[in-house]
Amino acid sequence: MSRTTTQQPHPLADYADQIDPQETYTIRRVAALLGMAPTSVSGMVTHGLLPGSRLRPHARGGRQHVWTGKQLLRLAKRPVRVQYDHEKFAPATLYRVGCRCAACVDAHSAESRERRRALAEEAFTAEQRRLVLDLVAAQTPVAEAAKEAGVTLHQVYGRANWDAAFAEELDEAGWSLCVLGQDDPQCSTAGGYRGNERGEAPRPACRGTGCREWRRGMSQLERAAA
Repeated sequence: MSRTTTQQPHPLADYADQIDPQETYTIRRVAALLGMAPTSVSGMVTHGLLPGSRLRPHARGGRQHVWTGKQLLRLAKRPVRVQYDHEKFAPATLYRVGCRCAACVDAHSAESRERRRALAEEAFTAEQRRLVLDLVAAQTPVAEAAKEAGVTLHQVYGRANWDAAFAEELDEAGWSLCVLGQDDPQCSTAGGYRGNERGEAPRPACRGTGCREWRRGMSQLERAAA
């Protein structure tokens, strides 16, 4: 589908309470009202979004478009019919001007994801990631390793949620934190994760990879049930 058409509230709709029906509005005044550049408002005039203007002489020569406040208030109440040309414009561009078809939504999501990941790369650099992995492999708890690297625990696990390579390295390093050992029957179980601080053989809660994976799986089941 090369074109999609939709109806939207008029660009003036959100600003109707700021329009004085007794005032006269030029392109510059409308631009100031909408927080846009005068050239953008001129484009709205060209595309028929601001009909009914009168052309009056401008102090510097030529003529300018003028509307009464009453005219703008009437326009603000009218929905506008917008057509998006998918052959001429990129989906991400069309999303920014209001198209919500599946292709444009997907393009916007991909663009937003890439932007977030670029920001995440700046906040949690490759050097910091390597330091976290080395510390965890040396039996440093993940929270302590994150703090020493200058990042938060949320940043570490947030990165692991979308960076498969980092997640795999973190899991491999995390086996060093295993309290029971991979061959123990309680490894990757509720008992292993929770630990046992009492009894004849007390042991701490395990945050090694096996028990952490058990907790991750349980969290997914709990969210699905909710």
